[in-house]
Amino acid sequence: MNWYGDINLGADFYYMVEPAFNSIVIPVNPDEPYKSCIYVIKDIESVGFNKNYILATSKNGEEIKYWQIDKNAESKELGYKDDSIMELSNVSEINSAEFNQIKTAENINLKTKSEYRKELNYE
Repeated sequence: MNWYGDINLGADFYYMVEPAFNSIVIPVNPDEPYKSCIYVIKDIESVGFNKNYILATSKNGEEIKYWQIDKNAESKELGYKDDSIMELSNVSEINSAEFNQIKTAENINLKTKSEYRKELNYE
């Protein structure tokens, strides 16, 4: 974790907890992960992870999206969505049933953005 409170989720993914950012990102340069980053998932509601997966929910307006990041799969750049979010081969939007199945099978504990922020004194 750096002094901004970013949380290392593994496999070069970080959760930027600070309310102004509230996103999962990857570093531009993995050797200097806190200098510059690229957005992968914005508007995080909750995040949980283990050695195999990162699970996250995001909310844009009233729509909740469920995300899976496979940390064991190769991460290939597929391009950009909305000019600011990088699409990666190991990041996928999934349905809530699949999300809950992975969460249970992998024993992943999710924390809300509020829980992370309280831990880091943002709230």
